[in-house]
Amino acid sequence: MIKEKSKPLSFCGQYIRKSDPDHFFCALFMPSDLREQYFRLLAFYTEITRAVTLSSSWDVAGPMAGYIRLQWWRDLLANKSDRDHEIAPYIKDSLDRNLFSAEDLLKIISAREEELEGIKNWNHWDSIMVRSVGQIQRILANLFKIRELPLVEAVIAAGIASETVHISKNLPNIFRKGRCPLPAEIIHDFSLQRSENGISVTSSELNAIRDILIEKAYFYLRRSEKACLLDRHYRSVILPVILAKRDLHRFEQWDHLSRKRGIGDKLSVLKANYWVKLKISET
Repeated sequence: MIKEKSKPLSFCGQYIRKSDPDHFFCALFMPSDLREQYFRLLAFYTEITRAVTLSSSWDVAGPMAGYIRLQWWRDLLANKSDRDHEIAPYIKDSLDRNLFSAEDLLKIISAREEELEGIKNWNHWDSIMVRSVGQIQRILANLFKIRELPLVEAVIAAGIASETVHISKNLPNIFRKGRCPLPAEIIHDFSLQRSENGISVTSSELNAIRDILIEKAYFYLRRSEKACLLDRHYRSVILPVILAKRDLHRFEQWDHLSRKRGIGDKLSVLKANYWVKLKISET
């Protein structure tokens, strides 16, 4: 684990420490140069996801407000925007150094645009996950020089499993903000509708939707098992899934858990990073 005292925390590092403490903690196990690139990718991903969080603007403009925000990011990546953003200089620096490409990031924007248009079915949902959080994992695997396709696919699956748990766990807050990252059949079956107060669901409806998402998370956990074959020096790319797995074991307490991680969670990540035999999908 890298001691942060040796170097001041970067702007994107501070951004992620505040907005995504789970990924921030897991990133501390990465080599410092790769960690900074991960912080930048996560900051970009967070901003792109915020762009489709519409809340009250939906009643006025529908999804158009989200499209406008995403188009601004497209323009920024193409150097066509006359405005700037606090994380933009760091993203541009990584692009200039060819650490990842604008095309890599445009795939994430396209996935979020499809979410705004409406997720047609579960196959479409899977595709969007692969091209959003899965794309972050793919870029990360490339930065770590993980080349074997089965390992890359396992790294992607681990990221999707982690994101699925995150969505399920935080679904009440996601709904309150007007975002609906779910396929049409869920929207239809549970009669989900946006209003100026977000999306309202009963506790029984919330639990039923969570049950479906939990099944998806376990599906991707099983697909990520080959990530256990990663050398210890590469394991930091899949550490968030360790926290996701622990969350799955206590899903009934999700609405009452503190946002701050306890010592048990942190020790589990520490053990997973250094333990010789790593298990992901076992219950």
